[in-house]
Amino acid sequence: ETEFLEAWNRFNLPAMPSLRVLCCLALLSKTKGIISSRSASTLSSQILHRVAVCNRSPSKPLIPFNLAESVNLDNPLGLVDEGVVATIVSSSPSSFAVSAGDGLVLTESSVAAQNAALAKASLALRELGLIKAWRDELSPFVNSFSDITREYKSKGRYEGLVVERGAAALFSCRGFGVHVNGYVKGETMADLKLWVGKRSESKGVCPGMLDHIVAGGIPASHPLPSENVVKECGEEAGIPEDIAEKAEAVGMISYHGMDTWAWEGRIDQDGTGEGYKRDVLFCYDLEIPPDFVPKPVDGEVSGFELVGIEEVMKTFEAGRGVTETYKANDYLVIADFLVRRGYVRPEDDDYTEIVQSLRVA
Repeated sequence: ETEFLEAWNRFNLPAMPSLRVLCCLALLSKTKGIISSRSASTLSSQILHRVAVCNRSPSKPLIPFNLAESVNLDNPLGLVDEGVVATIVSSSPSSFAVSAGDGLVLTESSVAAQNAALAKASLALRELGLIKAWRDELSPFVNSFSDITREYKSKGRYEGLVVERGAAALFSCRGFGVHVNGYVKGETMADLKLWVGKRSESKGVCPGMLDHIVAGGIPASHPLPSENVVKECGEEAGIPEDIAEKAEAVGMISYHGMDTWAWEGRIDQDGTGEGYKRDVLFCYDLEIPPDFVPKPVDGEVSGFELVGIEEVMKTFEAGRGVTETYKANDYLVIADFLVRRGYVRPEDDDYTEIVQSLRVA
């Protein structure tokens, strides 16, 4: 309303209070039409449902996993399903030990030996068919992301504990990733659009589903989130550096839950070896120029579509087909975007619950 009045006065338009008020109300209704065109309470419940999908509790207690020199049962390095412990131990009997008091322990003392033992265990789990998508990419295996950044600042690289990314959830290795909300501004809030990627059907995880314009796990080889964003922008969507570097770090979301959602019913799960995800996603907003069209580069995505924010919000509805649904953890990033941009407001039902649920300790 203020911007409208400033424009009215700047162009020396006549003082016609009634007409001016009507125009202001029309502009305001267009801006907030997206709020009135759907039930705020319905969207709130849909968001909470999507959050719950990523935070499913295990059906039975998980066994803590630690290094021998730093056993911590209150804040373990990992958590392992008892159904896979025997496979891990038998892969390297001299490297792993299990007890009722300490849980599963990696007894090797050097990082090189520890990583070798984790690699052998990952291969053994793969041979049993418990790893559904082998990535050939190593993920940092740490208690906190600060462990990565401190080492990177001191050495210029990360040289600590790592595990095959496809096996990370089976160890409940804390996962870290970057997700980019690539948006195109409109005249009003209701006109904003998001670039939506369609995951390749050849993807090992969530094939054919909707995704952000750019998203990916943070590998040990490129552990800095902002640098990873620029790299992934080029590799996944052909976004040049001069645009990608404008991505704004806007926070993070996190979740702890069983890894059933990653398959969205496409393969059977018997409850053993699902893994327990404890992930942190660093969120970025990137305004995409109206005349730029992203294009698939590395085959991770089959295509991109520019979608209005109202249609994006409709994807939170339950019962939609797999190809009309985002990958489950994407919804948490989008929910955070909706909160920050005012599409979900403090007056809406469950507002505080939504905001708090997006960041699990």
